[in-house]
Amino acid sequence: MLETYDILIIGVKTKVAKEIVEKIKSSKIIATLSIGLDHIDEVVKNSPNIQVINIKDANTVSAAEHIFSLILALQKRIIESNHLVLNKKGNKKNLKERPEDISFKKLGLIGAGNITREVIKIAKIFHMSMICYTKTPSNHKDLLEQGVKFKSLEEVLKESDIINISIPLTKETKNLISKEKIELIKPTATLINTSRIDIVDMISLIEKAEKYPSFYVGLDIDTEEYEEQLSKYRRNVLITPHTAGVSKEAIDRMDVELVNKIVEKIKENN
Repeated sequence: MLETYDILIIGVKTKVAKEIVEKIKSSKIIATLSIGLDHIDEVVKNSPNIQVINIKDANTVSAAEHIFSLILALQKRIIESNHLVLNKKGNKKNLKERPEDISFKKLGLIGAGNITREVIKIAKIFHMSMICYTKTPSNHKDLLEQGVKFKSLEEVLKESDIINISIPLTKETKNLISKEKIELIKPTATLINTSRIDIVDMISLIEKAEKYPSFYVGLDIDTEEYEEQLSKYRRNVLITPHTAGVSKEAIDRMDVELVNKIVEKIKENN
């Protein structure tokens, strides 16, 4: 299509292969309605004839709200409680564990981008202490003023009561939370991942949830690859099908942000 048109607007499900570069002889724009760029080949992103535009801010609030929806649903045993009622066992004595407060818990943040910054705002309401792993802590010194302490990935995984992963999928972050890293997490912790599925070793994560009843997992991911493994009900695992950033309001904001960025880029090019 880029042979005919100057601007291509795509979603995260559209894969852009490197072969497209061979056919492009003039300046083109690829605009994606997503934060992540892993669906666009590196050759395409590095092509001098192609400018890639993505959104940065439109769905950060929606994603942060969803993250805390998962945290609260798990910590307060919402899904398990509802399941008991539906199965005519609606007595609080049937809960495997009592609900827990999230106030004053230690929150581990993996990533220091825009979504993490929104998560921090909400976490402060619950008086949570916060530690963060990022590859570039020197670029995020302002977070120190928010009470965030920078630590190594291993320290964040070992020390946190609740862990949130908000990072893009790249060659460096693929399988960042490996089987070995998952073993570092406390068996009483809660792990939330609303980033790409390939960042975490999914099989090892689910195995840990099955081994430790007090280990809670909240995921917002594309589930197709692990459809069979994830279709089983587990009282300590909660999964949504990558809906965190697509609230009604977020979709409207995404459209507006992308259009504005396209207009800006056209003006720059002219």
